[in-house]
Amino acid sequence: MYDVIIVGGSAAGLSAALVLGRFRRHVLIVDHQRPRNAPAEAAHNFFTRDGTPPGELLQIGREQLRPYPTVEYRPAEVISLNALENGFEVRAADGAAWQGRRVLLATGVRDELPAIPGLADYWGKGGVHHCPYCDGWEVRDQKIVLIGNGTVVAHLAPLLASLSNDIAACLHGEQQPSAEEIETLNQMGVALVKVGIESIEGSSGHVSGVRLQDGRLIPCQAIFVGTKPQQHSPLAQQIGCEFDDHGYVKVDELGRTSVPNVHAAGDMASPFHQVMAAAASGLAAGSGINTDIVFPESGS
Repeated sequence: MYDVIIVGGSAAGLSAALVLGRFRRHVLIVDHQRPRNAPAEAAHNFFTRDGTPPGELLQIGREQLRPYPTVEYRPAEVISLNALENGFEVRAADGAAWQGRRVLLATGVRDELPAIPGLADYWGKGGVHHCPYCDGWEVRDQKIVLIGNGTVVAHLAPLLASLSNDIAACLHGEQQPSAEEIETLNQMGVALVKVGIESIEGSSGHVSGVRLQDGRLIPCQAIFVGTKPQQHSPLAQQIGCEFDDHGYVKVDELGRTSVPNVHAAGDMASPFHQVMAAAASGLAAGSGINTDIVFPESGS
């Protein structure tokens, strides 16, 4: 039986495994190898690694676990998590099963895009983004279109205003901006478009404009869109973890969930979706698990 089974091998899971491996904990990482940021060309705001392709970051992370012989990595998709008398069993889609005394869930979230024809075709590498912190600098001084409801465009516009003076906001969704938000957008020079969107157009693999339902085309070089992050895996729900009102798993500062001996880290447990933040939460969770092993009375 493993000391810890980590489900998810991206920034949070690998970071936790590093902490635990350095204390000779017997750890198994099971990873479906479909990270959320796979479509992105580069990860940003990561200290010493700004601009590194996401896949390269993961490769470095796995390589740096090799000196720790008690850490194992297996590519597989976990489809079930069940409690045992003295631990947990995780089972993969291929039928393989493993048992561990503790579990760390680092399964992340997936982005649910608005149902706009063509939008998914340019997601990530093709000029459609959702995070100004991740990709804003790369599209500085370009023509940008924002797509989302009133809350989304009112949030994105001020963040991107320092990077471009050519921003249009296409409303998509039932929630309209308030009169105060419209005034703020007007003051920033953001063109507010209330005509429905027909499709996203592009060429050579990159977005070129937003086609409206009245036939007009709004040319652009980049689009920022509001997405709906959804839990990538049902495991936290299966095992009975509590969720907050926004759909994230409730955890304490060391990643402990409401279920004893089950921790969670990364995007699935926080609305702050940055690679470095996920790695930091994995560090905290790994430390929390090790602390609970050494001092059982401290946590779960």
